[in-house]
Amino acid sequence: MADQENPRFPELQILSPQDQDEILTFSRRRADAKDPFAEWSAPWRKESLEHYLRLGWSMARRDASSGQLLGYVLAQPFLFFRGFTQTVWIEHFEAETSVLASELVDTMIRISREKHMQRVLMDFNPAKSDPSLSDVIRLRNGRMIESDILEFATTKTSN
Repeated sequence: MADQENPRFPELQILSPQDQDEILTFSRRRADAKDPFAEWSAPWRKESLEHYLRLGWSMARRDASSGQLLGYVLAQPFLFFRGFTQTVWIEHFEAETSVLASELVDTMIRISREKHMQRVLMDFNPAKSDPSLSDVIRLRNGRMIESDILEFATTKTSN
């Protein structure tokens, strides 16, 4: 793990390409063992990690005492979408518990606000939503902008 930590968000560490094998191992362990092709289209497949881990917006949560990976989020910024200058796309998040997964999403929204990004977007299936994530959506005023895209405004002047 890179020694880069954002002191304002000490609960997360920025992931780097050196973390790729650890992320793959973590996600493979959690994947459906009955599907030998699950990784082929998974958001955490090798090619995806090669892209996301070099951008500096993907982050991990680790056990403070052991350093063991507890969860991670893959994200990237992009420019000029729907009239907004700066948007963050959450590609994937995964964690040992649903509460931790929700904390990862919430922290990514907070970081985006701190960095003056205007929106955070992510795939979302309401039918598969966990109550913990529903709390984040409610508290952060998330709204559906497509049938499967959830949006969080991260600027004070956003509607």
